[in-house]
Amino acid sequence: MNRYNLLCIIYCSFGAFFYGYDSGLTTSIIGYPEFIEYFNFNATTLGALGSAYYAGNFVGSLLNIWLPDKFGRLNVVRFASVISILGAGLQTGAKSLGVLLAGRAIGGIACGIIVALCPLYASEVSPPHVRGRVGGLYNININVSYSLTEWMGLGFSYIKSGQLKWRLFIGLQLLCAAIMLLGSIWMPESPRWLVVQQRHEEALRVLEKLHGTNSNESEDDEEVPFYRREFNQIEAQIRLEQENPQLGIISIMKRPSYRKRLLIILFFFMFQQLTAIIPLQNYQVILYQSLGISGKIPLVLVGVWGSLGVIFSCGGAFFFDKIGRRKSFFISMSGVLVGSIMLVAFWARYEHSGNTDKILGDLALWSMFVYLVGYAWILNSFGYAYTPEILPMEIRATGLAFGFAMLNAIIIMLVQVTPIAIAAISWRYFLIFVFTDAIFIIVVYFKFPETANVPLEEVAALFGDKVAVKLHDANTLEAQDGEKGVNVAEHLENDQITGEEQRPKMS
Repeated sequence: MNRYNLLCIIYCSFGAFFYGYDSGLTTSIIGYPEFIEYFNFNATTLGALGSAYYAGNFVGSLLNIWLPDKFGRLNVVRFASVISILGAGLQTGAKSLGVLLAGRAIGGIACGIIVALCPLYASEVSPPHVRGRVGGLYNININVSYSLTEWMGLGFSYIKSGQLKWRLFIGLQLLCAAIMLLGSIWMPESPRWLVVQQRHEEALRVLEKLHGTNSNESEDDEEVPFYRREFNQIEAQIRLEQENPQLGIISIMKRPSYRKRLLIILFFFMFQQLTAIIPLQNYQVILYQSLGISGKIPLVLVGVWGSLGVIFSCGGAFFFDKIGRRKSFFISMSGVLVGSIMLVAFWARYEHSGNTDKILGDLALWSMFVYLVGYAWILNSFGYAYTPEILPMEIRATGLAFGFAMLNAIIIMLVQVTPIAIAAISWRYFLIFVFTDAIFIIVVYFKFPETANVPLEEVAALFGDKVAVKLHDANTLEAQDGEKGVNVAEHLENDQITGEEQRPKMS
């Protein structure tokens, strides 16, 4: 991978930090008595604080159905950054709960756009052999941002001025948006989007800049350089897909291979959230207090939670391309399922003891961290890498928009009901997630194909669709005039690869 490509991937991954800081700061802020008292929060309005933000995320996700394909990936990133600055300003200066919630909702729209768009953009500028690690890097950045906000939450808790601590904490969202906006100046547009727009020469120049020295083999070993073969394959596959254009969700659902891909994405994001990551992460201060932990220790544990997330997400990211998507997923879910069962069992026994058996309370606490180790390993990375790579170019933005809308719809429900459910039924609430974990594992085992190291344009074969040309065959014709790649689609009409003929091996 050359330096420019690495810079682009780092920029894309900062979208995760952008999102993680905005979504993670409330985890610590709700532990500030001054913040709770200033807005007179109760269980219902506390849930509304999270719901407003994730409702904005939901709207932002749906905007990605149209915006990225119409205006390009980078212009939409810039638009979202400006929206974030507006939302952060409202939150920072909020004098009433209504203004705070409005600011959270507007900021949520920006984050909903960014968190879905950046993995899409990253997948379109990354070479096949590092896409998993790029998704892992995205996950690492989310965990780094969570960890940073959680330790900052502890540090700001020592500020004596009650309002300053949380207004400063919220106001730093402005810095994230400014970095994202300014960084876009040096970024290229997605070469795949450029091909769709018939801007072929520009797309070829971008690919040369990104992947001119980027392949698993030396360019001396190939008659045509990697970036030219990649361009040939992209152009051919997009031409093939555009022969039967899919317009809207109804048309997508009518085509079996596209419908299957969309349903996989919707299922993944629904059940990823039904592992209980949001109830455990966003309301961990409440959970710690329920297990008899008080004072500043809950804020310390919040910081430890974030730090462990960073450590184990790094391990998962390193092995993601090496051992594949499916094996990585099952390693993650093993920890999630075991941790969830332990939490329910020990918390139930702790409550049965009249909340007096400290050992049982500590075991329930450690169960939460067993869960975290499993979840952090790859579950976020899986979504950021796998979901964009199974979608063809023509529906990639639409499919991810619906996927992240599903994610945010489930989160809205969870953030609203969790404080009420914990107060009403305590450990029994988390028993629900044990059953959803089991369903998650079974469906992924039978329905999710392996995609590690498969070029984006060849993933179609996994779902029974035609592939115009395989990457190693895309060097059969020389590029025209040294600038524009050949139209391999026209030359290979009788040599198209179908899912039955050349299906990449699945684990």
